[in-house]
Amino acid sequence: MLSVTLIFLASCGSTLWLTLRQPVLRLRVGRRELRIETYFLGALVGPLLILAAGLLTAQDMVNGLRGQTGLEPVGILTLFLSMVFMSIFLDHTGFFEACARWALRYARGEGTRLFFATYAIVSLLTVFTSNDIVVLTFTPFIYYFARHAGLNPKPYLLAEFFAANTWSMMLYIGNPTNILVASAFGFTFVEYTRWMLGPTLAAGLVNAAVLYKIFRREIAGKLQPVEVDPWEAIRDKPGTWMGLTVLGGCVVALALAPYLGWAMWKVSLAFALALLGLLVLREVGSWPRRPLDLARSSLYITARRMPWSIVPFVLSLFVTVYALRVYGVTGLLGSALQRASGGIPAMLAVLYGWASALAANLLNNIPMTLAFTSAVGTQTAAGTWAGALGTVVGSNLGANLTPLGALAGIMWMAILAGKEERVSFGEFVRYGLLTTPLALAACLGVLALQFALGM
Repeated sequence: MLSVTLIFLASCGSTLWLTLRQPVLRLRVGRRELRIETYFLGALVGPLLILAAGLLTAQDMVNGLRGQTGLEPVGILTLFLSMVFMSIFLDHTGFFEACARWALRYARGEGTRLFFATYAIVSLLTVFTSNDIVVLTFTPFIYYFARHAGLNPKPYLLAEFFAANTWSMMLYIGNPTNILVASAFGFTFVEYTRWMLGPTLAAGLVNAAVLYKIFRREIAGKLQPVEVDPWEAIRDKPGTWMGLTVLGGCVVALALAPYLGWAMWKVSLAFALALLGLLVLREVGSWPRRPLDLARSSLYITARRMPWSIVPFVLSLFVTVYALRVYGVTGLLGSALQRASGGIPAMLAVLYGWASALAANLLNNIPMTLAFTSAVGTQTAAGTWAGALGTVVGSNLGANLTPLGALAGIMWMAILAGKEERVSFGEFVRYGLLTTPLALAACLGVLALQFALGM
């Protein structure tokens, strides 16, 4: 038991170290330079050490990759990558940049209006797309338009990051950790949303209020005149409407899927393939009029930006967490939380929420979620939903506590590292400690109340 726990911690530590110290490897192949994200290499440490130590056989590892009932890595990855594909294509058309410009136009020369407009637009986009995509896409836009407007970008950047990792809880699709938990316990899209709507609203409003209180003096100034036309940011108007239609149709279909007997990952894959087919037809249809330029092809650019490294990352973690379950580590965690809660679902939700939020900043939120999901599986039927939804809360809001809570936080810091306005690790933690405990308390308070009332 000790050996497999140490291996799991070594794998998580390697992932964080690589992401902080050497986030990208650059390999030259002919005239091209390949950029490879390194975070998945740390996750590979786990299965390699487990195999070398003889803790699992090769067949055991295959069983780990098959997953459990509901928690199937192939389906989870397919659902996540399908939604990301649609979101990245929308970003490529210029839609996300146009949204950032609409926020600037709405501000009408007032920093406070810009602050709340930024928070609102990031929140809305995150609900229907993915927090990681919104964070990585919006960060450069917010930095540059704040600078051009003569403002300190820091309040707007923090509002963006905290909003993305808060409102990502609302829908099944907002965060890969939501997908992991909801898939494991068979939540339907509608059931998940019904439970998480109230807690997300509570956390989102608290975050906005606390951030405003912290930065109200800095954002109270007037903006320098900036002429922006949101529509000019959209480089591909037909593509934008096509992407929005496909994504909107997918969200509706995901809500209806359980009632029609459809697997959710198959629904998302069908819509992603439909978008892929439309893009191929569009590229082929335009070929007689203009030569096909692969480097400028929207399909090629979207495919290049896909987070393919998450595939070996998640598959490796499935194997490592399978070993934790086999050796009883996750069972001990589940039993300890069950005893501490006295078997009361409302208390269990609160304990899982706080424990998972803290653990996310030691392990990163994806390995933490896999480990806690296995622990939740040891609970009674009444405690399963409470533990699962508490873990969802911790995996999302925990990312706002320190930059180590999620890969998006580390990447966000890396984007800003090359800018004039940096947010240091210590600054991030200071703002995280001022806001996140209050948001967690509000969110888990509403969730616990729902369980206490038997909603």
